[in-house]
Amino acid sequence: MSTIKDIAKKAGVSIATVSYVLNNDPRISEETASRVRQVAEEMNYLASGIAKSLKTKKTHNILIFIPEFGGPIYQEILEEIHQALKAAEYRMIVCNGDLANEMLLERQADGAIVLDISVSPDLLEKIAKTGFPIVDSRKVYQKDSRIIARQMDGFTPTYEVIKTVIGEGYRNIGYMHGSAESPDNTKRYNGFHQALNDAGIKPFCELKGEFREKNGYLAIKNYYEQKQPLPEVLFCANDEMAIGVINYFNEIGLTLPDSLKIIGFDNIQLGCYVKPTLTTVDINRAEWSRMLAETIVGAIEDCLDKVPKYHPKYRIIRRESF
Repeated sequence: MSTIKDIAKKAGVSIATVSYVLNNDPRISEETASRVRQVAEEMNYLASGIAKSLKTKKTHNILIFIPEFGGPIYQEILEEIHQALKAAEYRMIVCNGDLANEMLLERQADGAIVLDISVSPDLLEKIAKTGFPIVDSRKVYQKDSRIIARQMDGFTPTYEVIKTVIGEGYRNIGYMHGSAESPDNTKRYNGFHQALNDAGIKPFCELKGEFREKNGYLAIKNYYEQKQPLPEVLFCANDEMAIGVINYFNEIGLTLPDSLKIIGFDNIQLGCYVKPTLTTVDINRAEWSRMLAETIVGAIEDCLDKVPKYHPKYRIIRRESF
């Protein structure tokens, strides 16, 4: 079967240009559009089910762009989105990387939910201007953007948990960063920093764990082996890094939480099984994920005003590590 890439190559234009022509975008000159349509017809592209659906009906497919297929967080998010879309009689197509960009350009769906920070915001803006519904969880767009921004609140729960730490008398408080490019890390760090600033306290230390258990383990290992003083409390921007910290200190025989108190973020199931069990922040990912699905369906079916307003919920779960 011919693809949009094949058409672009034969017509001597970009993939984006072919996409715009197939979607009747007026920015493409009639001369170019005519040439692209002729090539597409010669290659029997317009006879395909995908091409017909783009012109005449819905595909009932939703693109879901994620940064990785592993890990407990995205497994839960995808399952909740899947169930919500299924109830609305939509299917999801999950992809990332270059394939995500390609499928976005080809518009092999009725809309997209973006969870992957590597997808270009400029590309999203261009596609959204053609009327293609996009829900982006990563950033807040300018007012005239057609992209629907639906962020998860990481600032408030982090701010509140650090206020709790300070309220219990602790002053030497450290932070373990996730990925520097991640909006989630930025929001959580801002909440952490604001809580300390409000109390007139400076961060005791900052480590980098890249949101992964292995990196959290190595970050605290390197820090400790350099004879750096431990904070009283270490807040990790996700549970996986916090579990890596716990695993390292368990290996070297350091008693927790007597020597160091640890707090995570996400409330993944594994946090209940490490020793000491992990104190963490739960942000109700299930409800947030269902909201993303309901929002994209609402945008596609032009009933966004009927989608219930989302009110972020979070709770601090106290266990043994703090």
